Amino acid sequence: MIHRTADRVIRVLILTCLALGIALAAIAQEPLKLGVHPYLSASEVVKRYTPLAEYLAREIKHPVSVEVSSTYGNHIQKIGQGALDIAFMGPGSYVILTSQYGKRPILAAFRTKEGKVFHGHIMVRKDSPITTLGQLKGKRFVFGDRDSTMSHVVPRHLLLKNGVDVKQLGSVSFVANHDNIALGILAGTFDAGAVKEEVFLNYQSQGLRSLARTQPIMDHIFIARTGLPKDLVQALGKALIHITDTAEGKKILFDIRSDVVSLVPGDDRDFDNLRAIVSDLEKAGVDL
Repeated sequence: MIHRTADRVIRVLILTCLALGIALAAIAQEPLKLGVHPYLSASEVVKRYTPLAEYLAREIKHPVSVEVSSTYGNHIQKIGQGALDIAFMGPGSYVILTSQYGKRPILAAFRTKEGKVFHGHIMVRKDSPITTLGQLKGKRFVFGDRDSTMSHVVPRHLLLKNGVDVKQLGSVSFVANHDNIALGILAGTFDAGAVKEEVFLNYQSQGLRSLARTQPIMDHIFIARTGLPKDLVQALGKALIHITDTAEGKKILFDIRSDVVSLVPGDDRDFDNLRAIVSDLEKAGVDL
């Protein structure tokens, strides 16, 4: 009788341990979330970043899923609150993130032929009579998200440096992404607007003209969630930096942004000039 009872207890313990093991394994395999800000349509972001998620999953032997934030502000909040494990960030958003939530581990940074920097453009239609930034006074201007580096933060600073306050513009609009800015100008809905150089070049042949090119700003980066295991952070960083070691990896990166030639280590100090721009805007009373 005692033996039968002991056997039953042992069987129950074994089954419990097996069930617990299965549950823990399921938890352990829950995908890491790779978050991306909505600089393009959600469907386009998923299309571009899913191959990267699949590549990372193979390299670290753990599933990775793509999650598109609803706004730039929502993206910053998700990262700050630890809701994303890996995040692709624009420099403006990163500066705002670090000021509100503190620094995060930088996994890798974009590098183009110009280095770890990129530019933006304030642009008009090719047939527009506007030739200088000063002539934008009284005109219809369109920005992107308020936290976007090249569709708001840096061009807003460039306008101020050239004596143009938004109060002097005829109207100011904010739209969801860079493509909408370009299309709105081409359609004649707006007289001028600001986008990152990649988008300007995509639409230039359709009838856009650059009015001004911004100063070079630290390019986009990948960061990791605070509290992510150190060995996992190192593995992710290694995988990203070595992505161009293969033809497949080069294509993944090219499809995300065609002018990016590799991913390289990044440093928080790379963003100091952008922090100075943000500080100037805040002193001028600009709401970021």
